[in-house]
Amino acid sequence: MLANVETVLEMIGPNDRVLDIGGAAEVFPRANVVMDILPYEARQRGLFGNMPEQFSRDDWHAGDICFPEIWRQFKDKEFDFVVCSHVLEDVRDPIFVCAQIQRVGKAGYIETPSQFRECAKVSANDVAAGWGHHRWLVEVEGGTIVFRPKMHWVHMFDYLGDARRRFLNDYFFQFVGIHWIGSFDYVERISKGAELEAENAFYFYEHYPYAHPSTFYKVINVPPKGRTLEWVDQFKLAIENELSIEQALERHRQRVEGSRKPRAAWWDKLRWAYLHRFGTYPHRFRTYLRKI
Repeated sequence: MLANVETVLEMIGPNDRVLDIGGAAEVFPRANVVMDILPYEARQRGLFGNMPEQFSRDDWHAGDICFPEIWRQFKDKEFDFVVCSHVLEDVRDPIFVCAQIQRVGKAGYIETPSQFRECAKVSANDVAAGWGHHRWLVEVEGGTIVFRPKMHWVHMFDYLGDARRRFLNDYFFQFVGIHWIGSFDYVERISKGAELEAENAFYFYEHYPYAHPSTFYKVINVPPKGRTLEWVDQFKLAIENELSIEQALERHRQRVEGSRKPRAAWWDKLRWAYLHRFGTYPHRFRTYLRKI
């Protein structure tokens, strides 16, 4: 958890029954019940080492939080507060987990890495952006937690750029924290394709509110809208509010063309020799290369 633990503790009443989901790597000691894929013995205290635990071995439930069986033991609204910190970006079905969080809880705190951090490279020459094991980019839009698949386009470019790299060291650019009460909405959005998503990432960093980063959200009684998946024609990426899809794709094409290095003259000669001798049969070309 990156938020100040005191801030989260202030959200919890002294007699509240608290569930911590996926907290084994840094278990939340105020929790009365813990769910995690790891066993009780594998738990780590992390930054909360000085706080006494409020749970025992019997209160630890090991299992897959994306599998319905582990949730059936809990009644509706059994917990006053549910903590789920840096978990949803990892799991295969965050939509199911969100549904269960609301079913068993009356309020809670959810934290994930920010899109700002997840799509950024620490160095321009880095191969990957963010954390390689994360599956989802997480945003909040008007009480709705939006999950977008973290696909290969995230790593294609250095979207952040050297001029803005310093913001990666700023606390308020690292994560998204959601304090929800009553209910919240959640949805998965289908990717609109690598080219458009990549250009939207450039747009995201160019128009980000650097003076007032979006870090903490409070969501009160926002009911789920009854849909868990939005198709490509049911939402707009930020760049679509300024450019048409055709204009954005053209901008991307020009960006890619401008970043390509000119081919060496020897490659053009080899390519023409290949076409003249072998036509369009790559396996013959590979055989030829092994001979020369």
